[in-house]
Amino acid sequence: MNCFYTSENRLIKEKYLYTTHESGMKIILVPKSFPTQEAFLSCDFGAADTVFFENGELFTLPAGTAHFLEHKMFEQADGSDSFAEFDTLGGNANAYTSYENTCFYFGATDNFYENLEVLLRSVGSFHVSAASVEKERAIIGSEIKMYDDRPETAVSRGLTSAMYFEHPTVMPISGTEESISLITPELLGRVYKDFYLPQNLSLCVCGEADAQRVYELVGKYFTPSAGSRPETVIKPEGVHVKEERRMLHLPVATPLYAFGIKLPPDKADDIAAEKRAAAIRTAVSLAFGRASEFYCRYYSEGLLGERFWAGYSRMRGMAHITVSGSGKEPERVMELALRELEERKKSFFTHGEFLREKRAAYADCLSVFDSGEDIASVFASDARRGYDEYDCIEILRSLTEEDVFRALCAIDINNSAICIAENAKGKDKSL
Repeated sequence: MNCFYTSENRLIKEKYLYTTHESGMKIILVPKSFPTQEAFLSCDFGAADTVFFENGELFTLPAGTAHFLEHKMFEQADGSDSFAEFDTLGGNANAYTSYENTCFYFGATDNFYENLEVLLRSVGSFHVSAASVEKERAIIGSEIKMYDDRPETAVSRGLTSAMYFEHPTVMPISGTEESISLITPELLGRVYKDFYLPQNLSLCVCGEADAQRVYELVGKYFTPSAGSRPETVIKPEGVHVKEERRMLHLPVATPLYAFGIKLPPDKADDIAAEKRAAAIRTAVSLAFGRASEFYCRYYSEGLLGERFWAGYSRMRGMAHITVSGSGKEPERVMELALRELEERKKSFFTHGEFLREKRAAYADCLSVFDSGEDIASVFASDARRGYDEYDCIEILRSLTEEDVFRALCAIDINNSAICIAENAKGKDKSL
C-alpha cells in the first residue's frame, strides 16, 4: 500500500491527499461528494517554454509548439482519437495550453476509472503521423485567423508587444501561421520526449476516488524516467517599455484600449512572491474595482463603461498591471488612472475599503472549493509551485494594509504603455 499524506485546512474544513508516484508524477486527491468526478493532468510545459538548454546547447522552438502538441496528444497509434473513447464512456474531456502549462482533463458521473485510464494512456504515449500533422496545421491556422479577427485580442496583444521586447508572451499561445508552418512530426516527438516526463506531470482527482486504485493506474502507463526537464531560458528584461503608445485601426464602433504598467518580475515562484502578488492585486482592486471611488465617479460621468477592467498578471520573467475598456477618451482614462495611483500613495484608502476588498478576495479564493473542476484544475497546476491553495488562503488572511501600501508605492507609473484600437482609415501597425 503506497503512503498518501494528508494536508488539511481546518479553518475551511477542507483536506487533500498527496504523494509522489514511483514514476515521479505528483498525485493529489481531493475527497468531495460532487455528482461529477474530475481529473486534471497538468504538464509543466507551456507556450512560454520556447527557448531551453538541451545537452549544453541552446534550442529554440517555433511559437505555438506547446499548443500544437496539445492538439495531437489524444491521437492513438491506430489513428483513432481518444475523444471518441471518452464519449463512449460518458466522459466530458478537453485540454488547454497556457503560457506556463498544458492541461488535459475530463469529468464523469460514471465509469470514472475507465475514463482515467484513457486519459493516462493518451498522455503516457505519443503517436503522430505526417498526414495528421498537416491536417492539424490547417485547423490551428483557422483558429489563429479567428482570434486575429477579434479586436479585443488585437488590443491585448498590442499592449503586450508594446511593453515587452523579447518575452515569450509577445507571441500568441497558438503561434502564428508562419511559426506553425515550421512544426514537424519529428519536432513534436522530440518535445514530447523532453517535457512529458512523469516527474514533470501532476495529476489531481477531485471526487470519491480510491487512492490506491488511482496510484496503480498511474503505474500502468508511467514508469521512472532517467531524463530531466530541459531548463527553460527567459531573458531578463528591465522595467522600461518597448514603446509608450501603439495605435491600431480596426472595425470597432467605439475605441478599445488597454494600458499597462510594467513591474519587476519575481525572482522565484514561491510564497513570498504570491504574497506580493496578493498585495498588488488588492491595491489594483482598491483603485479601480467596481466598488472603487474611481470607477463610480467616472462611470457616472460616462468616461468608463461596463467593459472597464483592471488586474495583475505575472509569470516567469514578467509582471504587469493591465487596465482595459472601451470609450471615446482612452488616453484621458489612462492619465486619470495613473494620477489615481500616485494620489493614493499620499492618501491611502480607508480601513473600511481595505477590509471590503480583502473579504472579496478571500471569498473568491474560497469559491474554488465549490467546483470540482476548479479544484482539480488549481491543484494540478499549482503542484509545480512551492505552495498550494491553502497557502493562498492563509496569505489573504494575513494580508495587512501595510503590505498593500508597500506594493502600491512600488508601482512606477513611468513604466507604462497604451494600445488603442479605433475605427479609422489606414493600415494597422503589425503586432
